[in-house]
Amino acid sequence: MPSSGGMPSSGGMASGGETSSSGGTSPSGGASPGNDGDTSGRSAGCGKGARGSGDFEEHELEVAGTRRVFHLLVPDSYDPDRAYPLVFRFHGSGGNGLSGGLGIEFSSRDDAIVAAPNGLNNSWSSRNQNDDVAFFDAMLESIAEEYCIDLGRVFAYGFSAGGTMTNVLGCVRGDALRATATVAGGHREASCQGSIAAWFLHDRDDPTMPIEGGRAARDRVLAANGCSDETVDEGDRCVRYEGCAPGLPVVWCETRGIGHNIQADFAPEAVWEFFSSLP
Repeated sequence: MPSSGGMPSSGGMASGGETSSSGGTSPSGGASPGNDGDTSGRSAGCGKGARGSGDFEEHELEVAGTRRVFHLLVPDSYDPDRAYPLVFRFHGSGGNGLSGGLGIEFSSRDDAIVAAPNGLNNSWSSRNQNDDVAFFDAMLESIAEEYCIDLGRVFAYGFSAGGTMTNVLGCVRGDALRATATVAGGHREASCQGSIAAWFLHDRDDPTMPIEGGRAARDRVLAANGCSDETVDEGDRCVRYEGCAPGLPVVWCETRGIGHNIQADFAPEAVWEFFSSLP
């Protein structure tokens, strides 16, 4: 089962990113479950002449007076008339957008655009939370303006501090995200809006991000989605909660004896399977 994934992600950074200025406002027409590429959920970038390289390329934005960097992978088979899911992946503390282990692009292949932002000082801390949320807003707005995005299928996926950031976004940007997935993420109190589907993976013996934080994040989503305490075994040490609102499933995966680990040989494929299964 899962092991550590410290190797760099394939498709390294390509230079020559463009710079734009943004105040971090969230894009109009946020996500709503079930858009699935219909006209109302297509971004402004649809039909424009952008191209994909199949590699991560560096982009810059100015957010709250600070230069922020993210890496964007657009499939080399990119079709500007097709609305693509957009996946944001948030690295753990000490890493950056190109750190290995969250390689969901190896599972999504040509079927999604992947954005991999750099955290301030290589992390996602509570003291920078407002600026980091504004960074997410600015990235989504910028990418949706240039590329054809299905605004009903915007996802966030993160590990450790990046998992905590993902949980925060699932709360405060639940109206822009279709679903989140976290590995060893924590919980922060915030004022939530919207509803999301959610997938969680946490090791019971994690000394860095105790499992109680992951359970608190899970319990918030369970309550918001109206789920019951009853579960169905999904295999791979995962359970799916019953009674959740239609289109808003919650899956909890719990391992033991692995510790604080990105679980790269299990999570990316399982997360993409969860995201792509959603209506």
